[in-house]
Amino acid sequence: MRKRGLNLAGALGLLGVLGACTTPMFTMPPGPQPYRVGYAAGCDAGYAVAGSPFYKTLETAAPPRDDEPYRTGWIAGFDRCKRNYGRIQSVVSSVLGPP
Repeated sequence: MRKRGLNLAGALGLLGVLGACTTPMFTMPPGPQPYRVGYAAGCDAGYAVAGSPFYKTLETAAPPRDDEPYRTGWIAGFDRCKRNYGRIQSVVSSVLGPP
């Protein structure tokens, strides 16, 4: 029975880690589909640039100018997620850092 509980806890932990690798739909702002797609792509890039270990650091270029809803969403997602990861890092450093 104890082993089954450990397996369940391990599976739930793995799901949590994998879930952290993408922008959840419930955190998406309202708006047209191109805006939301741009937001998700910008958020992933923001986490990568901020140094999240769950995102590959890719060369991040500005989104194309000709697709305005996508571009606006990308910039909003990039800024928000980069800033959020910075806050997470500052809290972790203050709690786990040197005294």
